[in-house]
Amino acid sequence: MVQQIQHIHSKSSDAGILYAERFRSQIIRWSWVAFAICALFQFLLFMDITNIVMVACVAMAWLMFTKTFFRPKIIMNYSLSFFMIFAFTSTQFYLPLLFTTLEGKPLIYNLEMPDQVFLHSFASLIVLTLAHGVYRFLLKIPVKNRFPLLTKIGFFIPPTHFQLFLMGAVGILAQYYVFFMSPDVGWEVTGSASDKLIQGLIPFSYAPFFIPFGKLYGNNERVSKIFIPLLLIFTVALFAVSVGRNSRGAFMLGFASIGFAYGLGLLLGVFKTRIFTWRNAFIVGISVWLLIGPIADLGTAMVIVRGDREDVSAEELLALTLETFGDKDAIRKRRQEDKSESFEIDWDERYLDNIFTARFANIKFNDMSLVQQAKLGTHEPNMFDRSVDYILGSLPEPFLDIFNVDVDKETVYGMSLGDYLYRIAGGQGYIEGFRTGHFAGTGMTAFGWWYLLLLGIGIIPVFYLFDVFLMKTRDPNSPDQSGNQKIQFSFCVIMGLTSIFHFLGFESVVSLATFLIRGWIQMVLLYFAVFQFSRLISGWRKVAVRLRF
Repeated sequence: MVQQIQHIHSKSSDAGILYAERFRSQIIRWSWVAFAICALFQFLLFMDITNIVMVACVAMAWLMFTKTFFRPKIIMNYSLSFFMIFAFTSTQFYLPLLFTTLEGKPLIYNLEMPDQVFLHSFASLIVLTLAHGVYRFLLKIPVKNRFPLLTKIGFFIPPTHFQLFLMGAVGILAQYYVFFMSPDVGWEVTGSASDKLIQGLIPFSYAPFFIPFGKLYGNNERVSKIFIPLLLIFTVALFAVSVGRNSRGAFMLGFASIGFAYGLGLLLGVFKTRIFTWRNAFIVGISVWLLIGPIADLGTAMVIVRGDREDVSAEELLALTLETFGDKDAIRKRRQEDKSESFEIDWDERYLDNIFTARFANIKFNDMSLVQQAKLGTHEPNMFDRSVDYILGSLPEPFLDIFNVDVDKETVYGMSLGDYLYRIAGGQGYIEGFRTGHFAGTGMTAFGWWYLLLLGIGIIPVFYLFDVFLMKTRDPNSPDQSGNQKIQFSFCVIMGLTSIFHFLGFESVVSLATFLIRGWIQMVLLYFAVFQFSRLISGWRKVAVRLRF
């Protein structure tokens, strides 16, 4: 009997591995089919030699990625660092081709320096590929438990469903405090430690949406019938708060993590589904309609009323946004204006029309940063000094005081590096607009081509610090020790998959240093605090239920 049970578990594990293999093969095959269709469209409609060369560059980048990283051992052992490079290759190469084709535009639409954009992106991909190879060589041993301390302090203990709703409530309350009760906190660069701590709790707003994906982080609780009504109520509250803070990303990027979690689970064989079914086609159709219809209209409405967000309360802004959402003529007029002209003659971010797909494939930011860099040349002293100050500003204030380091954090972080690059290049528009710079332009300006070396060195410990949230163990029910493995992520990282997806879109290579100095530590400490708080409340709830009965 025991042998039969072991045999069943073994077959189940093997089936999961085989399914993951088939799914990966399908993804690669259909991605090339989609590429061929897009490439043919680009070649036939836009007979421009530069556009053709850039499409060929996308093909080489995607080929390099699929051959080097889209392999079972890489995905299983280095899931999160693999995900980072997948995100970089997708957002800088594959998705721009896909989305521009869907919008009937050339790949190089509105790019002033397309050759430089793709040259730097391809060079960065080569560096990331080599750095990951060095990282795997340094690690040497297969993944089991790379950071024992995280296990000891409970990072791989799966939160219960009740805990996830508590975490979500904490996140929504944090949003309400920051953007409704104390709106100045939401837009301040520096501030009290308590205010910044509360701001750091906002990402927990999306915790309940990961309940259906419990297998990824080790939660095998059955989802109760009350889950859907509770989630609907929670979604309405989150939607209202997000619109009230006038942030498109607030309600989109968190939900994107859900899609990323499901996709990662499919690649690992944790989840199984038939891709081509009427049910999936219906879901995709509804999702596309929402993105290009109501959600896109809502995003445009939020842009229209954005100029009023500092003059009215969050409640009034919410009402104004919903009123504008109903004015389809105003939305249509705004979109026509956005397509016809840029608001600034020397900083034009137009690339994709859809405001949401642009979040995942706007290489115009790379272009504008390189345009500013061309005006300044390389090794520009002001940009170099600002880059150094950016690193020093990430250090705690007491540390700076002890070593008498003079860095004005308000000045350094009160302006994005894209804004700063724009200013020293002689920009004629509004300076503190928090333009999104790109590490190629800022890197070339501050360090010249040496920025690629800094990228390669700095990304290696980042790969490691993300992959430590993955634990791989042998299936105890397996009759042997070959091929039957169980993968579990810490919920800490599952909740932040969108941040990981966008990680390599940073403004400067010095962002790697700030993440190592402060970003990773903050992420770990905040999650530990919220997890332990929710665990304590959950424990009190259980005691109260027992006493009652």
